[in-house]
Amino acid sequence: MKILGLWLKFVKGGVVQTRQLWLDLTPKGGAYRRETFVEGQSNSLARKALAMWQDWPAGLLVLTGPSGCGKSHLAHLWTNDCGGQKTNLTSLPRTLEGFLLIEDLPANMDDNTLFRLINAAANAEVRVLLTSSVLPRVWPVVLRDLKSRLAAMHTITIEEPDDVVLTGVLNKLFADRQITVDKQVITYLLSRMERSTTAALKTVERIHDKGHDLGQNIRLPLVRKVIADMEHEVQMPDLFDQSPKNKQGG
Repeated sequence: MKILGLWLKFVKGGVVQTRQLWLDLTPKGGAYRRETFVEGQSNSLARKALAMWQDWPAGLLVLTGPSGCGKSHLAHLWTNDCGGQKTNLTSLPRTLEGFLLIEDLPANMDDNTLFRLINAAANAEVRVLLTSSVLPRVWPVVLRDLKSRLAAMHTITIEEPDDVVLTGVLNKLFADRQITVDKQVITYLLSRMERSTTAALKTVERIHDKGHDLGQNIRLPLVRKVIADMEHEVQMPDLFDQSPKNKQGG
């Protein structure tokens, strides 16, 4: 991915002008580091719950929330703090001990293995953190006893990011690409973009690419154009959709 790296000064018409120089480099972001996690009201309960893992009922916590809300970031920070390990139900260790993280359930769901893991946590053999985009009670399990356990699991949900979190995320995404933006750009994006960190990443990448293609600095007019293009794409009909629409007379 190309990133915005240097400022190029040049003289045009006797006036010194500056332009951002685009470099073909890959940003170093993406690691789950504490300094890159943006704290806010939307994730405050999750942060508190992870810090108080000694008090988890039955030794287990389920962290849920939409894609891009930060649950994986928090989960990996918890694993690093506790010296735990990430695993999955299909390769669960024979001896359950320490701290275990299993992400993205109910993918690769195995009723018997999950039941064994829950029992081990309840017996204080291991501390378990599970993440999912949906609540445990809707996981597709067959064992009746497991269904009741899932319904009673200690669960914390991370909501969609608030303005504080989204502002921090946007500033970081631009900074990762060494792009300096005015406050009005961030304010405009908060008022128009979908409220998720996934949407923030997609939007910043589109703005970055547009600036590179046009050879322009990232200013509000360019950002407005990108948002307008993205909104137009969402509203465009699917030309390959052959399903009948509003047909009269059967």
